[in-house]
Amino acid sequence: MALSLERALAVLELLEQTPGGLRNAEISRQLKIATSTCSYVTSKLERKGYLRRDEDSRRYQIGLKTVALAHGALRELGFRSMAEPVLYRLASATGLSAGIGVLQQGHVLLVDRVESPEFVREVVHRPPKGRTREQRDIGRELPAHTTALGKVLLAYLPQAELAEFLRDLVLVRSTPKSIASKAKLAVELEAIRKRGYATAEEEEYLGVRALSVPIFDSVRAVRAAVSLNGDLREAAWRDERALVRTMQEAAHDISKLSRFT
Repeated sequence: MALSLERALAVLELLEQTPGGLRNAEISRQLKIATSTCSYVTSKLERKGYLRRDEDSRRYQIGLKTVALAHGALRELGFRSMAEPVLYRLASATGLSAGIGVLQQGHVLLVDRVESPEFVREVVHRPPKGRTREQRDIGRELPAHTTALGKVLLAYLPQAELAEFLRDLVLVRSTPKSIASKAKLAVELEAIRKRGYATAEEEEYLGVRALSVPIFDSVRAVRAAVSLNGDLREAAWRDERALVRTMQEAAHDISKLSRFT
């Protein structure tokens, strides 16, 4: 039973990372399990709605049942509904996209996101440039070491937890500007703790800059982080200090509304 569950989870994780899906034989090969076993697992998941199979390509894809589970999980993060009006205010005031994230199993989980007014205007008239819809989806997992959200969340981890994270971390480079050294990452995290905010410039996506500040609770433990991100050429980036003050006020408001403080 436990082995079947592990295989089912492995199938779901593989397909979540594979746009367009995979055929049964491809899943079997990538997960190194027998084709018959793979067929048994995928058919069970399909019947329950966790997978769907395209009739033409015969490829398995993530089913809508998983969307319902994800929505339920996000709903249980009680501060999300409190944070959303603050994110809209941030996006409106700065002209940048605003988001909120938490650290989960070594990755950043994007809990909520509000697009910038400029992005919305572009979508109305023509397909948006830059990141795809999949790269902007709420519920998406992001690397911790290449994102401003991730770096600020790591910087405020207790030292023992941070040491454990760094020990197991595999530094995958998303762009040529991604941090590729654990020693360099450790130095940057120390600097983030001292100044109180994190930045990421083209470290996860080319042409994109981000800034993030922590959301504290009443005992100064970090519960989440809020970020702003957008094109490198946006005028808002010219006054970093003003942006940081605006974001720190927003983080305080989210904490207060969520009764963290």
